[in-house]
Amino acid sequence: MAKSKSFFGLRSGSTKSLTFQVYRGEQITKDRVYRVSNPRTEAQMTQRALIPIVAAARSALKGLVDHSFEGVAYGEASLKEFSKQNLRAGALSVTSYSPNGVSNPGFADLIVSNGSINVPYKVKSSPDDNTVVTAGQAFPVFKFPTADEGASADVILKYLESYARTNNVALIAPGTQLSFLTIYQSGTVKVNTGKETIDAPTSDFALNRIYIPNGDSDSENAKAINGQWKVADAVEQDAKQATLKNNNGDLLVFSCGEGDNTVGEINIVCMPKEISTISNNCGLAFILSRFESGVWKRSPSRLTIGFEPTTPYTFEDWLSTYQTTGAASTKFLNTGDEGTGIRG
Repeated sequence: MAKSKSFFGLRSGSTKSLTFQVYRGEQITKDRVYRVSNPRTEAQMTQRALIPIVAAARSALKGLVDHSFEGVAYGEASLKEFSKQNLRAGALSVTSYSPNGVSNPGFADLIVSNGSINVPYKVKSSPDDNTVVTAGQAFPVFKFPTADEGASADVILKYLESYARTNNVALIAPGTQLSFLTIYQSGTVKVNTGKETIDAPTSDFALNRIYIPNGDSDSENAKAINGQWKVADAVEQDAKQATLKNNNGDLLVFSCGEGDNTVGEINIVCMPKEISTISNNCGLAFILSRFESGVWKRSPSRLTIGFEPTTPYTFEDWLSTYQTTGAASTKFLNTGDEGTGIRG
């Protein structure tokens, strides 16, 4: 620090290298102090850690989340909404930090859609390691009509339409599209963690949908979705379960049981062909969509994992969750080829 006199009079402020102050009427000049602030509170570290995680998830799920938020325009606006909702304080949690700076959120909490369809349901893991959607309450058991193996799924879907209308079942309400986002392990990749090279698991997504008719089984929209589904196994008269199979070999199982012979829980199991040989290593987000009053509506949905990941999360867990191909299709949540978009 030095006292100095200036031709320009007393001054204050900083240049690139000096700071000027006036103390008791005298000019004081000293080297500028550079303060680098890098707060490391838990909340700030968590937020910084989530940013690249959410960005990676957004990229992998782009074909779905670019139109999965009700009342938000398709495309970039919906992608921004995905980031906004998942980065909002408390939306996701970070359990630990890896040595090379990559952190792991509670992947099961990832918000993939939001809207006004408020339907009670649960996503859970079944004893045989499949992820199941259940209505969460008891209804009369299904009594499916006879259906031959390989027959059109229409006979089953028309029954579900009538059943839902008669019993006021919101989960499969007529006119509702059911969409299943399944995440599953698909292979491994060599990754250098900074300390060693590991075989890290990779994941992929399968997207399946089916439409519960609303008196429109023969419409182009209904055919575009349901036309690829056939009866997988012959269904006997008054059976409590029916399995549908699409052209890819994916299965959807509708059943109503676990109670007595008259009432039970409604269960829907989605089993993509790709996970048929994988045990206890998949997750599911279940989204309902309906076109009402000229607007595409959505249900709130988070991705639920059907297994317990390692705690604390590891770098391998993170890679297994996010290194995906991001397989998706445009307007996947809309019936058929409808492309008018969401009008908020």
